[in-house]
Amino acid sequence: MDQPYSVRTKLLPEAHRPPHIITADASAAQSFFDAAIAAGQEGLMAKGSRVPRTKRAGGAGAWFKIKKANTLDLVVLAAEWGHGRRHGKLSNLHLGARDPNGGFVMLGKTFKGLTDELLECRRSVCSSSRLGGEGIVVHVRPELVVEIAFNGLQDSPHYPGGLALRFARVIRYRDDKKPDEATRSTPCGACNAAGK
Repeated sequence: MDQPYSVRTKLLPEAHRPPHIITADASAAQSFFDAAIAAGQEGLMAKGSRVPRTKRAGGAGAWFKIKKANTLDLVVLAAEWGHGRRHGKLSNLHLGARDPNGGFVMLGKTFKGLTDELLECRRSVCSSSRLGGEGIVVHVRPELVVEIAFNGLQDSPHYPGGLALRFARVIRYRDDKKPDEATRSTPCGACNAAGK
């Protein structure tokens, strides 16, 4: 336990050693990630650039998951007034996919990925398209399309479409798209876009 990571790794026989790479080269890291995905892995576990010299009991260190993200173009149906640092700003976007029967079906909501700049530049848009609200929720006309990254879909009784996005986050606003160009909700349009 008192040995550095480089020594501890070599103590395991090669056959029992999980594949790993230590690199600062982005293309090498990408190739390693692509190979893991091609092998059927969900993703990788990565550690920060400062690999601890020794292992502390109970000290997991700065490990984080890296997974392949899927993207959808969804429409903002509502937003919620933020708290704390985001007080007075519309945050936590309610996201919907096109319903083939007309309108939009909500697939979830997120505030992740929303920078202060993104919040500020869209506050006027949300305010001008406001339809009403209840509590902290402000309903808006479905005019704004956003590109959303997510790591999976799961069944959900909370949303009318029966699906919810996992780990949804805003990538960018799609000013080049109209609401009728957003992702369709069925026949499992979100699943198809996610390669499911």
